[in-house]
Order: sequence, then structure tokens, then C-alpha cells
Amino acid sequence: MKRFHSALFLASVASMALASGASAQIATPGPNDGDPRLHGAGATAVQEIVQDEIDATTISDPNFAAAYLATGSGLGRQAFRNVTNQLPGQPTWDTVQYAFSESGTSASELTQYNTNVGSYGLKPIQVPKFVLPIALAYNPVYARNTATSTDYRFRVNPAFAAATTQINGVNVGGLRMTRPIVCGIFNGTITNWNDTALTNANGTLSLGDPADTTFSTVGAPIRLVGRMDRSGTTDIFTRAMKAHCDAILTEPINKYDTNAEALPYARVAGAADFSGVRADTPYSLTSTAPLAGPINSIGNRYYDPVTNTTPSVPGGLDPNPAPGANGTGLFLMADGSSRVAAAIAAAPDIGTTRVVNGKVGYIGADFIVNAVSGNPNLHAAALNRPSAAGTWHLPSAAAATANLNPVNPPESNNSGAFANFGTDVRNGITMARANPLSWHNVLSGMPAANAGYPITGASNMLLHTCYKPTNYPSIRKWLELNIGIPDDRFTNATTGLMAQSNIGALPTRWQNAVNQTFILNSTQVSNGQTLGALDLWMEAAAASGKDHCNVSTLPGETQPGM
Repeated sequence: MKRFHSALFLASVASMALASGASAQIATPGPNDGDPRLHGAGATAVQEIVQDEIDATTISDPNFAAAYLATGSGLGRQAFRNVTNQLPGQPTWDTVQYAFSESGTSASELTQYNTNVGSYGLKPIQVPKFVLPIALAYNPVYARNTATSTDYRFRVNPAFAAATTQINGVNVGGLRMTRPIVCGIFNGTITNWNDTALTNANGTLSLGDPADTTFSTVGAPIRLVGRMDRSGTTDIFTRAMKAHCDAILTEPINKYDTNAEALPYARVAGAADFSGVRADTPYSLTSTAPLAGPINSIGNRYYDPVTNTTPSVPGGLDPNPAPGANGTGLFLMADGSSRVAAAIAAAPDIGTTRVVNGKVGYIGADFIVNAVSGNPNLHAAALNRPSAAGTWHLPSAAAATANLNPVNPPESNNSGAFANFGTDVRNGITMARANPLSWHNVLSGMPAANAGYPITGASNMLLHTCYKPTNYPSIRKWLELNIGIPDDRFTNATTGLMAQSNIGALPTRWQNAVNQTFILNSTQVSNGQTLGALDLWMEAAAASGKDHCNVSTLPGETQPGM
């Protein structure tokens, strides 16, 4: 996908830096492998906003330098908890200083972290950084008549209010999908765009292009696109499918039994095996990665952006429909968010004279048309909630923040201040600021929230409590910018970089909790416990004289490190 940046935004950042004399003269950060940048890896859903933030931060502080490898959430967390290289694309990166993941770190992963990295005196931090709406993205061109060189485009009811078809004044599509439609499409029971359920949800107006005289009878197949890698985007999507579909699907049973970084898949003899395309894929007979369910939902093809084709792998069934047929209800796979976007945006490819596309997939909303680095061929559906069937939400930054807003951080009151209640247990975990699992686990109720966009999660930034003195100022500054310190260039609800990318900023209570817990040596007290004494705040390492970072050696003193 071609990247582009908001020249106006970056220019405004540069002017801020000049006006304030913003560049603190610190040593260039980074590991000692010849690459002075902070090393990071993980989620592809936020790869564009992460790079945009790196660029903007570098403009305001030339001493800041960071690199990010979009590997998928699973591999990013793996690199974070190891001191041996896990990233074939960067053979000198024996450690990473940060990672991003929409999936939560597990208890077993924390044990591995403590074994591999904790021996250096580090503690893990897992903190929500971006509030991420997952768009149900579709290509507005569903078919093409090659005889007349005519593109057929989905028709969104012109009577619909702009609030349900535009984000920040840009048309993003907004054809409507009720909860039963979403559940039907992604469980494979609604397989054509001319289905009466879609017509009824869209004001009884056909979705077909007025020039397409065959839409009412032939329609266009619904073709699903999903992630081949261990994906945090998939984790958010499957969590929502579990929450929203269990109550309304009786036959067939909802395939989504739980949230996971992998779609429902039958790991049995003869199943589609993608290990020859990506070694760490969860869709292979030898993988032990958790699945969202055991009823198969994936086909045996993946999108290849180099050839713009869909090659097959051994086993499984073809997800591509025959010409003139409905969709198969099986996912075409793609490796990472950029390739999901490219697969959906690809030109129609099935048929002869009337060639169809019809693809729809789940992807971070920073990839849709209005975003700073969005794809002009990705539109997004508008979704509603059972609690307000007549209110339609697009995957905007504001709708994402509204979804998280009712949720308090761990051990917090309604302002985000430290409040040790001792009785808040969720999913078997007692919520505590000191437990990295808590910071993600409190988000588990977001799909059932009664506000905002209904398929929303958070992208967590994985950090350490101790950093090299050359790294610490830069990693702290980056986190501060995402909680509005010293200004709101990233977080402003209208002009901020996140809002321009359809990514919600943390609500005020969350910003307060992050600042007091991980940036400041806080004096807040609850039940006799001082928050700062929990030693969760980031600090520069030293041999002595530090509150909780008295270490003489960090990963990287003899190899690239923190």
C-alpha cells in the first residue's frame, strides 16, 4: 500500500518545535549494533500510525530515532520477551525496546519474560496506547463490465445522514450492517450482496449500481478476507464476534467460541496448511496456537500482492466462488494488514464479461479511505448496537474513544486516580496496577459496551521499567505524546494525528492513570499504598542511586538492548 503523510500536520509539528525550541539535546538513542534507532516490532494494524508518530516525533526532536518492524502481534510479543533474535528481517536485533500488540500478554508469556529479560532487573509494562476500531472494509467497486469498461459501485442510500457515511467530511461508504448481518456474513450464512437482509437494513434500497441490471438476480458474491498470521486485529474481531453473535445465532452455531489471534479452523488431516507460506502461521497441522473455534472458516488460498493472484496451499477448500456463484463463506487469507487491504482493494477478478470482486474483511480503521495513510479503495460499513438499533456508527476516532470511555483502568476511580478496592476480579484476575495482565483484561468488556463503535479494542505498547540512559528520554517522550504531554498534537479529537487516522485517544481517566503509573513516581495513595512505591514507572538504569533500576548491566551492554 502506498504511504502518504499529512504534510499540514507534519508542518505544524515542525513549527511547534521551532516555536518552543523543543529539542532537548540528548545523546542519540538506541542499541549498539550500528543502528542507533529504538527497535520495535509487532502489530500490523497500527503500522501506519506508528510510523507517522515516529516521523512527527523526529521532526520535533531530532535526537529521537525509532524503527518499527510490522510482524503481527504474536511475533512482536515473542521478540519482546526474548533476548535472542526472533526477527529474521533484522538479524542484529537481539532485543526490542518496545512492541505493539492488540492481543493481551498471557500469564505464560510473562513467565517467559521474567526468565529471559527479568534477570536484568526489568519489569514489563503493558499499556493501552491506541484505541483501535476494526473496520468491516469493502471495495466500493463490486464488479466490472469489461465489454463497456464500466465499474459497478455499491449504492449507499442517499437518504442516509452524512454522520453515517462520512468521517471528517470524507465519504467512507457506510452501507449498513446490523448485528445479525455481521454475524451471518462472517459465519458464512449470508453469501451475496443482494441478500434481502442487506437490502432491508439499507432502507429497502438495493446495494446494486443502478447501471447493473443483473444485480437483483445475480448480485455479487460476498468474499471474506482474513489474516494468515497471529494477529491482534483478529483477536479484537473474534472477541466481538463471540460477544455479538452467541445470542442471535441458533442454526448454525456461531463458529466463534472465544477470542484468539486466529480465526476458527479445523486442525485435522486434510485441512488447509499455510506453513509453507508463513512458518509461524496458526493455520497448520503442527501449530499449537489457540484458535477462536474448531469449526473451519478458512479456505486454502492467500493473496499474493506481487502477482495480484490468489495461490492455493495444500489441503482445504477453495474460498473463491465459481463465476456467477455466491460466496463460499470461507476466508481468503492475507499476511498482515497491508495485504488484507491490498486483497480487498484489488480489481474484480472472477468471471469474464461481468467480473466480480465483492470482498470484505476486518482491518484497523487507519487503513480506510479517509485516514492519513488510508487506501482510497477501502470503504467501511456502518454498524449499530442492540441497545440502539437506529443509531449507526462508523469506525472513527471519536466512536472508538466512546467505546472505551465507560471502562476504568485497573485500580482506578472515575478520574483515573489510584484506588485500591481489592475486590475487582475479572476473568479470574484481580485487577491491579502492578499486574500487566490487568491493563488488557479490563478491556474484555468493550464489545458489550453500550456506546461507540461496537468492534473496538486497544493496541497495547509493551515497554520495560528500565532503559539505558540514552534510550529512556526518547521512549518516555513518545509515551507522553500519546497522553497529551506536553501538547495535544497526537491526541486532539479533531486535529490530532490519531484522529486523522481513525484511532481514538485514551479517555482522560486513562491518560491520568498511565501518567501516574508509568511516567511519574506518583505520590497518590490508596489504602495506605503509595502508587510510586510499586516501582512501575520507567527510569534510566544506573549501577546505584536509583529507586528501582539499580542495575549495572542491561540487555545490550554486550548486545543490542533496552
